[in-house]
This record gives sequence, C-alpha cells and structure tokens, in this order.
Amino acid sequence: MAAFLLGSCQHAGKETGWDAKKQMYFAKTDDPEMAEAIRQSRETVNQFLTALASGDTTAYNFGVKAAFPIPDGTNEHIWLTDIRANGDSIIGVIDNQPDVITAVKFGQQVAIHKDSITDWNYTKNGKLIGGYSIRLMRRRMSKEEQAEFDKQMSFTIE
Repeated sequence: MAAFLLGSCQHAGKETGWDAKKQMYFAKTDDPEMAEAIRQSRETVNQFLTALASGDTTAYNFGVKAAFPIPDGTNEHIWLTDIRANGDSIIGVIDNQPDVITAVKFGQQVAIHKDSITDWNYTKNGKLIGGYSIRLMRRRMSKEEQAEFDKQMSFTIE
C-alpha cells in the first residue's frame, strides 16, 4: 500500500481534506461519514481476521488502522502492516511517520486490541477488500487526485 493513504488525523482547528505534501488526509472529529467508516470497519473486523488466518494466497497486503491519542484530545489514525493476530491482539508495524504523536515511530512494532481498529484492508485478486476510510478519502478527492491515487495503488476499488 502506498504511504500516502496511510495517515489520517482528527485535529481540532486543522484544515480538513487531502494534504498532498504530507500525503495525509485530515478529517474533523465530528465527521459523520468518517464515523460511519469506522463503525463499518469495527462491525466487520472478524471478516478481516478470518481472511488473515485463512492462508489464502490470493489475499495479501493486510493492514489495520488504529487511533493513537494526541495532546489536543483527538486522535491520529495510523496504518499498521506486517500484521499478525494473537487472540484479540493485533501485532503490526507502524507504516508511516506520525504527523503529531511521538509515542510511536515509523517501523516500530506495536500491539493493539482488535476493538481499537478504526479501519482494515487487504487485497484479494487485485481488489481492495475493506478499506472503508480509504474509499471515503478517495471519493472526496478531485478527479485529478483520484487519477494520481489510482496510479500509485496496487489494487482497484470497486
């Protein structure tokens, strides 16, 4: 997965939308569509865990997004890759340089509880599975941004 869709923050007072320079998407803390994407990902997380454990070689690029608290009381949402599950714990590696938080760093291994996942995705036969926040962010991009996004992705979105 390309680094530019890996970060997502909920900052107070921050400009919302896609920041091409930082390769991050900034959402308001009260964004109802983003809240719905998070709800969908949490509701379907067992689908992700089943696929992860299946050994299906047509499923790959597994990732989860988790919320990490920042000093202003909101969250920075960061993608983890190299995922494995151990009971209700998800172990993965921070896959982008955090924008605000300093408690975790790019490349650091962390463990989170499955209930703290704010999105999940994997690729199956070249198609994105899950990725509710990715789909929302892409939908909100301009046609030019979508075209650039699509060129950089190793999957298609249906």
